[in-house]
Amino acid sequence: MATPSAVARRRTRRSVLVAALGALGLLGAFTIADSQAAQGGPAAPRSAAAAAGLPSYDHVVVVVYENKQYGEIIGSANAPYVNQLANGGASLTGMKALTHPSQPNYFNLFSGATQGITGDGCYTPQSMTAPNLGQELIAAGKTFATYNEDLPAEGSTACTNGQYAQKHNPWFAFKNVPLNTGKTWAQFPRNDFSALANLSFVIPNQCNDMHSCSVGTGDTWTRNNLDAYAQWAKANNSLLVLTWDEDNYLGSNQIATVFYGANVKTGKYATAFNHHHLLRTFEDLFGTGHAGNAAGVQPISEVFTDGTTPTPTPTPTPGDLKFADPGPQSCKFNQSCVIQLTATGGRPALRYAATGLPWGMSIDAATGRITGRPWATGTLQVTATATDSAGSTAGAAFPLTVNWF
Repeated sequence: MATPSAVARRRTRRSVLVAALGALGLLGAFTIADSQAAQGGPAAPRSAAAAAGLPSYDHVVVVVYENKQYGEIIGSANAPYVNQLANGGASLTGMKALTHPSQPNYFNLFSGATQGITGDGCYTPQSMTAPNLGQELIAAGKTFATYNEDLPAEGSTACTNGQYAQKHNPWFAFKNVPLNTGKTWAQFPRNDFSALANLSFVIPNQCNDMHSCSVGTGDTWTRNNLDAYAQWAKANNSLLVLTWDEDNYLGSNQIATVFYGANVKTGKYATAFNHHHLLRTFEDLFGTGHAGNAAGVQPISEVFTDGTTPTPTPTPTPGDLKFADPGPQSCKFNQSCVIQLTATGGRPALRYAATGLPWGMSIDAATGRITGRPWATGTLQVTATATDSAGSTAGAAFPLTVNWF
């Protein structure tokens, strides 16, 4: 028979054991709760895009063109379709490429750095492992694809093929991006845009991207091949982005960039941006990591609505005369050049005027169309105005650069 003191000792040990097990149970509960919180818990979190104040898109298509100054595209009569998209969407007037020649800019746009690429020579396929947009999207559970005109076959790592050039296709350089995400232009899903990846690049060949052919050729190709997607995007929570790799070496490396589609605020945006900002925007739209120098810049958020209520385009009323800022323009010495000025609102009819034009160029007062062959070189400051029948006047000043060739 146990003595009273032995019974007391056993009761004390049981009390200590129960307390210890209780503490372990509480610790386990905290551990489970922390684990659930790390995984998002029972409640579904907001998307990363929404948390960053950006819309959450189903599809984004990015088209990259070649070697044109901003003024050769925006406001140019040679690019009526691109200007139609710019006027109906968001146009970045402060966008610049980062370097020359072409290929390092493509690597900046795709991976946030040049990866040591300094020229346009062919790289070694699947030789790089740095973080990049394709790898980030796949890691985040999203889909990625590229559609490359004149690529000989899906996943081909050819250096050249007809008008195809590897230097415009950085994705094949990265081992962490599956080769089969690089598709031919024939594989672009023209009859079912919902079959597109979450983010796709479209790379026209060297004629249709304006590298070897005219601005008008690339503009017509874009209208014929991408207008159906552009209009679908507006009604189907999707986005089209047009951008350029660099200018033609004769300017400040300012390039046109246009956003068109759902949840885009119509207007011109003068903030200074570059390819790293554009990469950061694509990353934040889909909530991925940040590659290279994209980690140190902000996304281009000002061009978007909140993703729920699109901002309506105001309808001009009589007396509300507005002059569209043409932005920087460029012409070539003694070669035909066209600059279209545009004003809206006011009381018809409008009359246009411009001062500071070089000799050889003049403006049509009725249409706002500046034409001629400039006989001067350098950068001139042009002041343009529109006056309505009630005497209201609006205008803008813009630089006109005339290059030798």
